[in-house]
Amino acid sequence: MATFVYNKGTTEIANGGIDLLTDTLKMMLVTSSYVADRDDDFIEEGVDDANEHEIVVSGYTGGFGGAGRKTLGTKTVTEDDANDRVEFDIANITWTALGVGATIAGAIIVKEITNDLASILIAYLDIADTPTNGGDVTLDINADGVIQISTV
Repeated sequence: MATFVYNKGTTEIANGGIDLLTDTLKMMLVTSSYVADRDDDFIEEGVDDANEHEIVVSGYTGGFGGAGRKTLGTKTVTEDDANDRVEFDIANITWTALGVGATIAGAIIVKEITNDLASILIAYLDIADTPTNGGDVTLDINADGVIQISTV
Protein backbone atom coordinates (compact mmCIF):
# COMPACT_ATOMS: atom_id res chain seq x y z
CA MET A 1 0.00 0.00 0.00
CA ALA A 2 1.26 3.49 -0.74
CA THR A 3 1.50 6.61 1.39
CA PHE A 4 -1.19 9.15 0.47
CA VAL A 5 -3.41 12.02 1.65
CA TYR A 6 -7.08 11.11 2.08
CA ASN A 7 -9.50 13.05 -0.14
CA LYS A 8 -11.29 14.42 2.95
CA GLY A 9 -7.93 15.50 4.39
CA THR A 10 -7.06 17.34 1.18
CA THR A 11 -10.48 19.02 1.10
CA GLU A 12 -10.27 20.14 4.73
CA ILE A 13 -6.73 21.51 4.27
CA ALA A 14 -7.80 23.41 1.13
CA ASN A 15 -10.95 24.92 2.65
CA GLY A 16 -9.31 25.85 5.96
CA GLY A 17 -11.08 23.21 8.05
CA ILE A 18 -7.66 21.85 8.97
CA ASP A 19 -4.70 24.11 9.73
CA LEU A 20 -1.62 21.91 9.61
CA LEU A 21 0.37 24.26 11.84
CA THR A 22 -2.12 25.32 14.52
CA ASP A 23 -4.57 22.42 14.86
CA THR A 24 -3.82 19.58 17.26
CA LEU A 25 -3.10 16.66 14.94
CA LYS A 26 -2.35 13.13 16.06
CA MET A 27 -0.76 9.94 14.75
CA MET A 28 -2.40 6.55 15.24
CA LEU A 29 -0.88 3.15 14.47
CA VAL A 30 -2.65 0.40 12.52
CA THR A 31 -1.99 -3.22 11.61
CA SER A 32 -1.66 -4.74 8.14
CA SER A 33 -5.32 -5.82 8.30
CA TYR A 34 -6.31 -2.17 7.63
CA VAL A 35 -7.01 -1.53 3.96
CA ALA A 36 -6.49 2.20 3.54
CA ASP A 37 -8.82 3.91 1.07
CA ARG A 38 -8.42 7.52 -0.08
CA ASP A 39 -12.21 7.84 -0.08
CA ASP A 40 -12.54 7.19 3.67
CA ASP A 41 -13.38 10.39 5.57
CA PHE A 42 -13.46 9.58 9.28
CA ILE A 43 -11.71 7.23 11.70
CA GLU A 44 -15.00 5.38 12.19
CA GLU A 45 -17.55 5.15 9.40
CA GLY A 46 -19.29 1.85 10.10
CA VAL A 47 -17.50 -1.34 9.09
CA ASP A 48 -13.81 -2.18 8.69
CA ASP A 49 -12.56 1.30 9.56
CA ALA A 50 -9.23 2.57 10.86
CA ASN A 51 -10.30 2.35 14.51
CA GLU A 52 -11.00 -1.38 14.10
CA HIS A 53 -7.41 -1.98 12.99
CA GLU A 54 -5.62 0.20 15.54
CA ILE A 55 -2.91 -1.79 17.31
CA VAL A 56 -3.80 -3.40 20.63
CA VAL A 57 -0.81 -3.88 22.96
CA SER A 58 0.26 -2.75 26.40
CA GLY A 59 1.77 0.72 26.27
CA TYR A 60 -0.63 1.87 23.53
CA THR A 61 -4.10 3.05 24.48
CA GLY A 62 -6.04 3.43 21.25
CA GLY A 63 -9.41 4.95 20.60
CA PHE A 64 -10.58 8.55 20.74
CA GLY A 65 -8.45 10.52 23.18
CA GLY A 66 -6.25 7.49 23.88
CA ALA A 67 -2.64 8.16 24.86
CA GLY A 68 -1.47 5.86 22.05
CA ARG A 69 -2.46 8.50 19.54
CA LYS A 70 0.52 10.83 19.76
CA THR A 71 0.23 14.57 19.16
CA LEU A 72 2.39 15.79 16.27
CA GLY A 73 5.15 18.13 17.37
CA THR A 74 7.46 20.65 15.70
CA LYS A 75 5.23 21.12 12.65
CA THR A 76 6.50 23.15 9.68
CA VAL A 77 5.24 23.99 6.21
CA THR A 78 7.95 24.79 3.67
CA GLU A 79 7.79 25.96 0.05
CA ASP A 80 10.20 23.85 -2.00
CA ASP A 81 10.66 25.70 -5.30
CA ALA A 82 13.37 23.31 -6.52
CA ASN A 83 10.85 20.44 -6.49
CA ASP A 84 7.71 22.52 -7.14
CA ARG A 85 5.89 21.45 -3.99
CA VAL A 86 4.97 22.33 -0.43
CA GLU A 87 6.28 20.07 2.35
CA PHE A 88 4.60 19.49 5.70
CA ASP A 89 7.14 18.16 8.18
CA ILE A 90 6.87 16.96 11.76
CA ALA A 91 9.25 15.74 14.43
CA ASN A 92 9.97 12.02 14.72
CA ILE A 93 7.51 10.27 17.04
CA THR A 94 8.39 7.62 19.65
CA TRP A 95 6.01 5.22 21.36
CA THR A 96 7.62 3.90 24.55
CA ALA A 97 7.63 0.24 25.62
CA LEU A 98 4.99 -1.13 23.25
CA GLY A 99 4.09 -4.62 24.41
CA VAL A 100 4.54 -7.80 22.40
CA GLY A 101 1.80 -8.91 20.05
CA ALA A 102 1.16 -6.45 17.23
CA THR A 103 2.75 -5.70 13.89
CA ILE A 104 2.55 -2.04 12.92
CA ALA A 105 2.05 -1.63 9.16
CA GLY A 106 0.78 1.92 8.89
CA ALA A 107 0.43 5.24 10.65
CA ILE A 108 -2.42 7.68 10.12
CA ILE A 109 -2.42 11.42 10.72
CA VAL A 110 -5.81 12.45 12.11
CA LYS A 111 -7.62 15.43 13.54
CA GLU A 112 -9.67 14.25 16.52
CA ILE A 113 -13.03 16.03 16.81
CA THR A 114 -15.57 15.04 19.51
CA ASN A 115 -15.31 11.26 18.78
CA ASP A 116 -14.01 8.85 16.12
CA LEU A 117 -17.19 9.28 14.06
CA ALA A 118 -16.28 12.96 13.54
CA SER A 119 -12.46 12.68 13.57
CA ILE A 120 -10.93 13.34 10.15
CA LEU A 121 -8.42 11.09 8.37
CA ILE A 122 -5.67 13.28 6.89
CA ALA A 123 -2.86 11.05 5.62
CA TYR A 124 -1.91 7.38 5.56
CA LEU A 125 1.77 6.49 5.92
CA ASP A 126 2.75 3.06 4.66
CA ILE A 127 5.61 1.83 6.84
CA ALA A 128 7.68 -1.33 6.91
CA ASP A 129 6.03 -4.00 9.06
CA THR A 130 7.30 -3.43 12.58
CA PRO A 131 6.57 -6.09 15.21
CA THR A 132 6.19 -4.76 18.74
CA ASN A 133 8.50 -6.48 21.23
CA GLY A 134 8.25 -4.53 24.47
CA GLY A 135 10.69 -1.87 23.31
CA ASP A 136 10.30 1.62 21.91
CA VAL A 137 9.09 2.24 18.37
CA THR A 138 10.20 5.43 16.62
CA LEU A 139 8.66 6.68 13.41
CA ASP A 140 11.48 8.47 11.57
CA ILE A 141 9.98 11.14 9.34
CA ASN A 142 11.50 11.76 5.91
CA ALA A 143 13.52 14.98 5.75
CA ASP A 144 11.33 16.03 2.78
CA GLY A 145 8.25 16.00 4.98
CA VAL A 146 5.44 13.69 5.91
CA ILE A 147 3.08 15.24 3.33
CA GLN A 148 4.08 16.79 0.02
CA ILE A 149 1.60 18.84 -1.98
CA SER A 150 2.38 19.71 -5.58
CA THR A 151 0.57 21.21 -8.53
CA VAL A 152 -0.07 19.39 -11.77
